[in-house]
Amino acid sequence: AVVSTQSTGKPYVRSYDEEEQRVSSLTYGEKYKQLAMKFGDSRIQKTIRGKDRIRDMESNTLDEAMQEAVVSVDTANLTKQTDLNHNDVLPPMNTNAKDLNDVFLITDLISESEITALAPFTAVIRECTQVHVNAWKEQNKYPGFMLSRIPVVMDDDHMAHLYLSELLYISNLITLLKLPRKSLSHKKTNFPNTPSVVIDSIYKKFTSQGQHEGKIRTSMSDKQRNKLICHILALSLIVDKFCVRFEELCKDTGVKSKILADTYRSMGCVINKLKGDREKGQLVAVMKLPVKLPPVV
Repeated sequence: AVVSTQSTGKPYVRSYDEEEQRVSSLTYGEKYKQLAMKFGDSRIQKTIRGKDRIRDMESNTLDEAMQEAVVSVDTANLTKQTDLNHNDVLPPMNTNAKDLNDVFLITDLISESEITALAPFTAVIRECTQVHVNAWKEQNKYPGFMLSRIPVVMDDDHMAHLYLSELLYISNLITLLKLPRKSLSHKKTNFPNTPSVVIDSIYKKFTSQGQHEGKIRTSMSDKQRNKLICHILALSLIVDKFCVRFEELCKDTGVKSKILADTYRSMGCVINKLKGDREKGQLVAVMKLPVKLPPVV
């Protein structure tokens, strides 16, 4: 039996049958929440409390929750990124992989500290419904590539978090790619709802800083821009299980389909055209084993 308190404020002993009935009526998520709040660490409890606050929110309230998540992220443990290698445009690839999932190592694309920092944001997005997605489409808040792949229904919390982290990272990379050169210096303004650890990382990998007329200016070379596009495409391959219809990415990035197709080819993909009536002519990038990169010319 379990000791509890009724509305009268007087303690009483709940019968075993009553307790069993109460527990059996809980959903899997409610049971998970109950256990996590009792035995989980402070980070998990903070995430659950955040999810409770947004359960019945409309899209504008979800936006506020995303802003709150920025404040809640601890960036003190930012791991040191390796210096940008200007000789490499393609992300690290294991061309000898026996499984497509081993071609890219996700931590070569998104560091563990960034994945951790994105947890409050993925918790918010996982609660969204199609109503929120439609509202975000109207507001052009996120790229179409990302929005067409949510809401997410996954039983595995870790895999859902990783999947949404990849989509959010693609969104941030597209934002950086489309920024006018004069706006590159305004980090916080350009990425208001993004953890500092993510902003600092993508700026370090894809931009450079220098002095101009006594002021520090941020710039992006053509090589860095190409590296950024390759990074986006590598993540798109992971998200879409190595078969990507990239028409949406053309619209999101403003990059012509021929350039994206050539970039996918440089990563060892083949480009196919769909033949169905509704999808006729759409281009698809497919990666197959063994991965063969074209010769460097």
